[in-house]
Amino acid sequence: MEVERTLLVGAYETNEVAFNYSMEELKKLANSCELDVIDVISQKIKTITPKTYLGSGKVEEISEFVKDNNIDVIVLNDNLSTSQIRNIQEAVGCRVVDRTTLILDIFARRAKTKEAIIQVEIAQLKNILSRLSTNFNERLGLRGPGETKYELDRRKLEKRLVFLEAELKEVVKNRQTQRKRRKKNEIPVVGIVGYTNSGKSTLLNTILEYSVDNLENKTVYAEDMLFATLETTTRHIALKNKKSFLLTDTVGFVSKLPHQLIKAFRSTLEEITEADLILHVIDLSNNNYNRQKEITENVLLEIGVKDVPIINVYNKIDKFASLTVGEGIFISAKEKSNIEDLINEISKQLFKNYKTVKMTIPYASSTIYNYLKENADVITEDFRDYGIEIIVELSNYLYQKYKHLLN
Repeated sequence: MEVERTLLVGAYETNEVAFNYSMEELKKLANSCELDVIDVISQKIKTITPKTYLGSGKVEEISEFVKDNNIDVIVLNDNLSTSQIRNIQEAVGCRVVDRTTLILDIFARRAKTKEAIIQVEIAQLKNILSRLSTNFNERLGLRGPGETKYELDRRKLEKRLVFLEAELKEVVKNRQTQRKRRKKNEIPVVGIVGYTNSGKSTLLNTILEYSVDNLENKTVYAEDMLFATLETTTRHIALKNKKSFLLTDTVGFVSKLPHQLIKAFRSTLEEITEADLILHVIDLSNNNYNRQKEITENVLLEIGVKDVPIINVYNKIDKFASLTVGEGIFISAKEKSNIEDLINEISKQLFKNYKTVKMTIPYASSTIYNYLKENADVITEDFRDYGIEIIVELSNYLYQKYKHLLN
């Protein structure tokens, strides 16, 4: 497959620093789509031009560049209307896509599971329908066979959308059943969130190595690229003190993440809203880590995360000699630095309501003793004539179940 020669184009009104960052990110997104970025053209503007987004002079400059450099596709840094894309294409003579379309294309390439594939197609259809709607509004007053074709296309897409949303609803129902089962069993859930490529999947794999029931085939795919995986992955982490929790990795975030994607992936992101604790992974090696942190926090608010405690996990400290940044745990997931400190902090937050109690278990109830040895942290044990005296740390569930044995 021939790689498309690509020109990146963007415009800004005031904040040049934020704009430059978004253009750097656009280049990474283009690379993720296997586009060959030849150059970048930008313009400071007073206001967006309704017809062509950019001013006529800049569009002419871009047209000349396209011809001189054999550009196949232009990628614009904002979300454009159907007419703006069409007008630019006519002026420059090559294909034009906006940031939303580019991100949706990356998601379509990365989707592997049935759920992710459905979610991406829903987002794509909603994006197309919104453009059809815009196109229709621009053509109000027109009649004839073209309008009939428009209505047929729209109905066909809407029918497909209804079908996909029904399928997704079934997947969501299964996920909710799993969540209810976890709550019933009192297994706490830790969600990993963060900007795309911040090291979330690498962190999950590293914490997995500290689990006493770790199996090598439980590791997840981790790669140095934007949106390396879209799948929500959950792993059971069993600690040496018999406590355990579920660790869930979700899709990464990015600036200007299309609203259609957030809505389509809402069922996946609900795993985060239901978590008992969130690990917000922040890539310290990125010069814009504060902005990435802020974007992730805004997405969390958008999906309804309000009262879930969050630990800021500053990753990739192996690339620095010394650091003085915000409050949190400083680690290198790749080099496995300070992972035990992070696990200790997770334990402190998750199991702070556990009770340390003394109880006597009659020998006739030795199955209870065996169960607690397997499922709780038995600190001391003393075999007496009348039974087994133990000091044990219990969850609220186990405390209520065995409080009749307390001394």
